[in-house]
Amino acid sequence: MRTSGQLAVRRTGAASVHLVATAFGPLGGDDVEIRLVVEAGARLSVHTVAASVVLPARGESPPSRQVVRAEVAGVLQLAPEPTVVTARADHRAELHAQLADGGELTATEQVLLGRVGEEPGRWTGTTRVERDGRPLVHTAIGLGPGAPAWLPPVAPRAYVSTVSIGDAWPEVATGVDAVRLPLPGGWVGTAWGDELHDAVTRLASVSPRPVDELAEVTR
Repeated sequence: MRTSGQLAVRRTGAASVHLVATAFGPLGGDDVEIRLVVEAGARLSVHTVAASVVLPARGESPPSRQVVRAEVAGVLQLAPEPTVVTARADHRAELHAQLADGGELTATEQVLLGRVGEEPGRWTGTTRVERDGRPLVHTAIGLGPGAPAWLPPVAPRAYVSTVSIGDAWPEVATGVDAVRLPLPGGWVGTAWGDELHDAVTRLASVSPRPVDELAEVTR
């Protein structure tokens, strides 16, 4: 385990680690990359110790960016705490996962635009998962002021998404502001709302198992 910059990593179990922020942020202009390698027969669960609060830099703030690159031949669960994007902040989150034959992945993202009583910031999320070079899912979503699809009355402040590969559920499921769609060998679920707890509850209504159990699943 090696780290530098604004993150430290701590082993917190036989197959789990927590990422610990060593500086406040991310701040506008920060660029963070996390690389994970899970070899065949191995399991890894990755968490954070607290929510990430994205802040703008002084003056005209450039976007901040966090990229997770994962190579998975074993089993990987990504279950970070929520990302809170404050007013004027612009954050880009990316997940690029390469799965070998037999590799399994569960990744959950939770986003809230703005703190209590605050205008929302902007968040753009990109998820690309491949198996042996073949795309299983490639999605991008933009939320917050200036995002093309974020227009009243469809302008949610909270968004939750789970991608699960290795846990196939072929049926489509829909709920109030929530949907689960099948993927080759897995599924993807998304939900949104005005508050984060509402979005989490809505995702749970269409998920094969409760959202709070998703990070604990190891097949």
